Amino acid sequence: SFYSAIFGQAITSAFSHLEMAKTLMGWDMELIRTAARALLIQNDHILAVKYADNETIFYALPGGGQRKGEPLLKSLQRECLEELGIEVNIGELIFVHEWIDEEKDVHQIEFIFECFPRGKITNIISEVPDGNQIGIEWLPISGIVNFRIYPLEMREELLKLAKGKINVPVYLGYGK
Repeated sequence: SFYSAIFGQAITSAFSHLEMAKTLMGWDMELIRTAARALLIQNDHILAVKYADNETIFYALPGGGQRKGEPLLKSLQRECLEELGIEVNIGELIFVHEWIDEEKDVHQIEFIFECFPRGKITNIISEVPDGNQIGIEWLPISGIVNFRIYPLEMREELLKLAKGKINVPVYLGYGK
């Protein structure tokens, strides 16, 4: 019909202009990924997933990417089951961090929640470990700055929280 032809031309023209703007402005129209992470504390230690990458050891909080159609908190519960083999109750949102790596074409927003295990954590088994995951460890909060745990911006704020300071920023900024 006449309207569908006009509508089709308008959409084609809009996409053409969008592609031109992307090229001129250097825009990448990939989606921003969202992820949920668990801050689990027990006996003044935080639970961290240990990774090896090109002979470099680093840590991250348990958690991972949100699937399409999956509520954020459900994704965190799923990730804790997969990575740690435990069920958690999810508390307050503690931190928000952005991970931007232009070389890898990644933009991820991470929501870090305080989590509480449904029982004392004694044995941790990864049901679905990440590819370069080599373990799970309890890291002392008092020495957290000595560990390469991502997000790196979180380390100083964790020390402040452990010392009882309540005015710490929720948004940690962005890092690579």
